[in-house]
Amino acid sequence: MLTETFQSIASAARNVSRNWQPMLLIAAVYACLLVVLYFFVSVREASLAQVVLTFALATTAPLLFFLLQAMIAGAAASETDKLASGTLIRKALTSFWKLLLITLPLIALAVLLAYLLGKAQARFGTTLNSPATEMPRRMANAANAREAARPIDWRAATLSTLRYLAFGLVLPLTAIHLWLATSKEGLLPASRKLKILLARAFAPQSVLTYIVGFLIFAVIPHFVLFKTIPTKHAWLEISLLAARLAIVFTLTLLGWVMTVKAISLLSTSPLSTSQPHPANEAL
Repeated sequence: MLTETFQSIASAARNVSRNWQPMLLIAAVYACLLVVLYFFVSVREASLAQVVLTFALATTAPLLFFLLQAMIAGAAASETDKLASGTLIRKALTSFWKLLLITLPLIALAVLLAYLLGKAQARFGTTLNSPATEMPRRMANAANAREAARPIDWRAATLSTLRYLAFGLVLPLTAIHLWLATSKEGLLPASRKLKILLARAFAPQSVLTYIVGFLIFAVIPHFVLFKTIPTKHAWLEISLLAARLAIVFTLTLLGWVMTVKAISLLSTSPLSTSQPHPANEAL
């Protein structure tokens, strides 16, 4: 299993390197999505024009997101080694709405889980801090040797674990398989194969491939982004910040594309389908 998993990841990396022109197009759409999200967060609703702009950005961001995922899933589901950029974008423009429709149940489930976790947090009185604020606090507490050790809040730990498993593993992995099946077979056939897709999504090879990819597109970029190098020179600090942002942009995009491609290769591999055991064949 480990050999096939890493072989699929290596094959996905080679496929990405061969198709650098479509990757530039995907990177451009990804950059546009980040710019839209930035302006959506930074623009304040003070005037009518800003309210209209905020509404336009809120509408554009999901469309760009699913267009990006349609391009990535279309490239991953392609059976040819060389992809044409024009074909990729045309197919994505005509099929991204299918990915949006098949993801609606997952979005509803995500909203429901967020609501239930929030109710549980209010019920048990636990505090679920975000990783960006929780990690520096824990590092500061660990550095302070005089601070008394506090008992573990198991309810908070349980809720945090459920949150990370749901939003970091279960929902994204399910979405990947739904998007790949929709890109390959269409919306209705993918909807009819929901049980098969769920079983395939949480097969050991699929989960392991996603975890390896998660290290590339999530864990490493997180440490690169929040690990600062102190310096007294302003221009050097700006240069380091620009370098960190470029590395994070590259790792998140390439890591996600390679993960989707590797999962697609595993799902189409003959060994990923159920085969009779040799002992059963002998019987």
